[in-house]
Amino acid sequence: MLANQLTRFNVDYLIVDQKSGPTEQSRALVVQARSMEIYEQLGLSADIIADGQASNGICFYKNGKQKGIVTLINPGEKTSPFPYIMMYEQSKNETLLYQNLLEHNKQVEWNTTILSIEKENELYALKCKKNDNPVSYQCKYLIACDGTKSIVRDFSQVAFEGGTYLNVFYVADTHVKAGFNEEKLSLFLSKHRVTMLFPMKGSYHFRALGILPKEYYNRTEISFEEILEKVKNEMEMEVNFYDTDWHSTYKLHHKKVERFSIDNIFFAGDAAHVHSPAGGQGMNTGLQDAYNLAWKLALVIKGKAAPGLLETYHEERNPVATGLLKTTDRLFAAMIKDNLWFSLLRMYLVPFFVPFISKSRFVQKNLFLLVSQIKIAYLSSSLSKGKAGKIQAGMRFPYFTVTIQNNPVSIYQMINRSLTPFTILLFNVPDTNFSLPGKDLFTVFNLEKNPENEKSVKNAGFTGSFVVVIRPDNYIGYIASTFEANEINDFINNSYLIKS
Repeated sequence: MLANQLTRFNVDYLIVDQKSGPTEQSRALVVQARSMEIYEQLGLSADIIADGQASNGICFYKNGKQKGIVTLINPGEKTSPFPYIMMYEQSKNETLLYQNLLEHNKQVEWNTTILSIEKENELYALKCKKNDNPVSYQCKYLIACDGTKSIVRDFSQVAFEGGTYLNVFYVADTHVKAGFNEEKLSLFLSKHRVTMLFPMKGSYHFRALGILPKEYYNRTEISFEEILEKVKNEMEMEVNFYDTDWHSTYKLHHKKVERFSIDNIFFAGDAAHVHSPAGGQGMNTGLQDAYNLAWKLALVIKGKAAPGLLETYHEERNPVATGLLKTTDRLFAAMIKDNLWFSLLRMYLVPFFVPFISKSRFVQKNLFLLVSQIKIAYLSSSLSKGKAGKIQAGMRFPYFTVTIQNNPVSIYQMINRSLTPFTILLFNVPDTNFSLPGKDLFTVFNLEKNPENEKSVKNAGFTGSFVVVIRPDNYIGYIASTFEANEINDFINNSYLIKS
């Protein structure tokens, strides 16, 4: 994802990967709506929709019977172009992104292992082994996308703090025939733990997830046949498993780097944070780490922005990872804790209370905003300034449909037409000719004033008029209800967005 984003900005890079190609194991499964919006910006969302499995809710089962349904969002909501959870395996994500690099004449240094890293003046010198042959590379910026056991992070000596759960976690891609909903995520609640089945592309195709009992804590070799017996017992219904594609057992970590960057080294994905898969947040958070970092790197490397812009990567992404660890820890505890309170929570509160309150359109919308990562915002960032109506700087620019010359157009499609990193969008303000510092970085759009657009911006939470500076990652940098050229220029000059 980082490479694909840098390609957007025509910035050169080198990917070093010890694998021989994209992973063939399915691994992470869920692509949230916010990540789908990123893929849409790359022109890849249609590929995912064609080859993925959408789901819009959760079914709760107890004692083999369905006890409640949660719909994540009302079909009439227009919060995102992708109002659902998309099941699209990590292996497919990797292959899709790699194929897109190839189409842009980019390549990956496969079968290449880093042996050592040294700092030489302003450059990092990497000694590697590629297909058993020694190779060396030098770079000014080094980004660790190399997972939990990151070699780059070890070199940096940045602390990776947290711990490891005692529990053994299992995952399996399999086929299941049983009497339950095949389009929604199914949660089978028991006194001791939770079993989950995620619908995947294809008939009767599912991802099974769960926790094994204590007697498996110190086991290393566990067959799927053993796991299967536990799964059937937890589901408590007539069920037939067959054609299992892949399974794995492992222990989960909950860790985070002390800092997301040091000198010119940056950490993204599992090299920066690792946590329980509860909520389907991990892969998406890594994709958005890359999304946040890429445009900042690109502008600094091109000499357009001040180097201080790179400091905002830690400033913005560290709070996200901190909050994510807390949330997934709580969800994981609710899944596995074996005391009276958590047993009551699983057996009675969750299957009855959660479906009841989620019937509210307000609850549905906010639950979707939370799970989809659309609610993630950088409100306190040094790159965020201003407010107009309910919309604050630091929020992801809201999705809505606009009308241009009587034709409905997605606001994201309109923004994506910009040939510059930043977009300045004006609505219902006097025509203005103003001089911008670093004007080659900005495209100005005047949103057509008509009754349909007035209704759309009001529903999105804006005031009747606004001026907004939209970042390359579709987050709001600056926003105001009225046009003040001096304020916009001050924001640009004081936010590292141009090189002084």
